Amino acid sequence: MSKNNHPLNKLFKLVKKNGIKCLLPQNLTDDLFNRMLLEADALDNDKTDEFPSSTLLMAILHLESRTILTEKNIEIKIAPEKLMDYFSFYITALRLEDMRRKEIIDISKDTLPTLDNIFDKNRIMAIKGNP
Repeated sequence: MSKNNHPLNKLFKLVKKNGIKCLLPQNLTDDLFNRMLLEADALDNDKTDEFPSSTLLMAILHLESRTILTEKNIEIKIAPEKLMDYFSFYITALRLEDMRRKEIIDISKDTLPTLDNIFDKNRIMAIKGNP
């Protein structure tokens, strides 16, 4: 895989072009979305040697800091427990988005994750099953 086609480089280009909001699961491009699902599965199955969780981690750090991390002298401080919670929240949002894209469920647009609530454990979502 060439350096330009590496998922992390695609993520950085997307963020530079569209801003951090593009990293919300409902806004991800299909290729990055599918890559992140592979990384989430690898985490769940202890296979991160095959699919390191680099795009997941960078998306989470961008969303947490609300900063484009390719800028110079950016420092993020985050407790390991908080980071693990954020992985859980983000992966759950990805899995729900996967079900929404496959039309298994419908999530009310006004309850989709936002920059303000993606990591809020008290966020309420309106979800309906599709017959």
